[in-house]
Amino acid sequence: MDPQQPAAGHCADVPPVRQRTPSPVRQLQTMQQPPPLARDLDVSVANIDVIYAEDEEVFRETAILELLKVGFVRSNIHEADDGLGALEHLARLQGEGHITMPLLVLLDVRMPGMDGRECALQIQELVKKRSLRREPFVVCISSIHRQVIVDEGKGNFQVVLPKPINKHFLDEVMDLLRRWWTMGHGRQLSAWKHFDPNMLDVIAADCEPVCRLAAVAAFTRGGVNASSVLEADDEDELLESLAECQKGDARRPLVILLGTVGWAQRIRSYMDDAKLSSAARREPFVVCTSVDSERIMATAAVDHFHAFLPKTFSQADVKWCLEFCRLWWQSRGDGPELDGVGDEDDSDPDDCESVASVISDM
Repeated sequence: MDPQQPAAGHCADVPPVRQRTPSPVRQLQTMQQPPPLARDLDVSVANIDVIYAEDEEVFRETAILELLKVGFVRSNIHEADDGLGALEHLARLQGEGHITMPLLVLLDVRMPGMDGRECALQIQELVKKRSLRREPFVVCISSIHRQVIVDEGKGNFQVVLPKPINKHFLDEVMDLLRRWWTMGHGRQLSAWKHFDPNMLDVIAADCEPVCRLAAVAAFTRGGVNASSVLEADDEDELLESLAECQKGDARRPLVILLGTVGWAQRIRSYMDDAKLSSAARREPFVVCTSVDSERIMATAAVDHFHAFLPKTFSQADVKWCLEFCRLWWQSRGDGPELDGVGDEDDSDPDDCESVASVISDM
């Protein structure tokens, strides 16, 4: 780690903060898309375009064989070995292929370059900006499917499947895709959660008052409301504040600015226990603000943090950290916004859960 640069921790898999917009995304954002055509509600599997991103050729070939069994046509399956390749296909298929039919995107999670999480988030960002003529139905196929379902709340995927897939799972996916295409039934994906620095709740925890105040001042200048900041100068006060924040608004991200690294394990233990008792409503985004951050990154403590700020961090570092927090927040399918609370949509929230039920019985 460059001691003068912020860095990601190992607490969660978060899409990276990119200095440049990926070229297919930039192309779609600047392209003047014609209005969407009327949907053909008589969905035929043989006329569905598929984008499949998987870096391991063996799994890709196996999955394609299963797709053919369901009725997909080989010439309609467009392969990529990472998320960037999938976005390139997505850009091209906005004006090509069976444009009155659904567009299905299958993504592995762990891929070099751009992984499935980031690709799915990039797709939803394009949907939010109305940059896509053809909005895709995005499915995750991964060997860590349980992590994506349980720890990440399915993120920005409509469906999460285990690897390798089989015809039974694909039949389930097609049933869900038809309901999504014809009736609008589906999950509200995490990219649609609102994020703004002034909506953050922050716990600043450090036994050194000067360091704690410096962290609070930097993040306040970055847009955090001072009235939304709690301070803790010992471990017990930190855990009391964390417990109190669990009762707060789960639509607001919770951030812990932690300068005393020895308290990090207690945060993890508290949240693990709270999850077992269903008392965990707000998973915190934990930022290391210690002056020893470079040394800490080389220890096992790296697993307890989402982000590390350098010893003498700047406002640019704070800006990076807030953007990293946004990517984390909008890649996690948790909170009442995704549970249908306050949602007046008449769609059945169980419509996209049946595949997960099948998986849980494996």
